Amino acid sequence: MRRLASSESGFTLVELLIAMVVMAIGISAIVAGYSSGLLGVNRARLTSTAGTLADKQMEAYRQGSFSSVPTTLQTATTPAGPDGHTYWMQVGGLWSCAVGTYSAGPPASCSGSTPASNPVKRVTITVRDGSATAKVLFTEDATFDASTG
Repeated sequence: MRRLASSESGFTLVELLIAMVVMAIGISAIVAGYSSGLLGVNRARLTSTAGTLADKQMEAYRQGSFSSVPTTLQTATTPAGPDGHTYWMQVGGLWSCAVGTYSAGPPASCSGSTPASNPVKRVTITVRDGSATAKVLFTEDATFDASTG
């Protein structure tokens, strides 16, 4: 038994260095995964809040009258989200046709389609990350028809 115990040797210095390098690579991969996960969660938080702000504004137009729906590019606003972050939001509206070509008239009409369609207001809400030149986080479109609202 003593002979077996005395013949066993420990790790050599080379084996120890190789084990340390493998361990360092593994730990680096875990740290990289963790930091990219944090970036993904932050991006999702910003996008989700931007979507909520756009939905809130669009719902205000849906609850209002058809005449309150904008048909031009509105002045940008900078609402603060519930997360305390400031967003840049702009509402743009225009007259359009679901089918055919819009003619301002008078009277306003849609032509070139069978059956003819009525002019509609198309609203686009764009939310960016804090300024007019920042990354677009969320965009929402909706159409409003005079006969339904």
